[in-house]
Amino acid sequence: SGSPKVDLIVIGAVAVAEDGRRIGKGEGFADLEYAMMVSAGFIDVERTLVVGTVHDCQVFSSLPEGLFGPHDVPVDVILTPTRVVRIQERLPKPQGI
Repeated sequence: SGSPKVDLIVIGAVAVAEDGRRIGKGEGFADLEYAMMVSAGFIDVERTLVVGTVHDCQVFSSLPEGLFGPHDVPVDVILTPTRVVRIQERLPKPQGI
């Protein structure tokens, strides 16, 4: 039967950009959890959907690229109280730890 598969991840954020870049809550715990689940085979980086839930005031048209590294998990969908933003060109996700 193999490892269970995760289809959807809901992840917190302080800010998200409309291209999917995400500033987390600090310390990188969500990014580490994601990487551990990839390494364990629970997440398919191409198929598992990552949804960021934020308030409308936390969504920005862009965020500086220099803030992000290869370990940062971007979102595929931004969900706010008033809208759903589906990222058209999904950013690459971490491939493991």
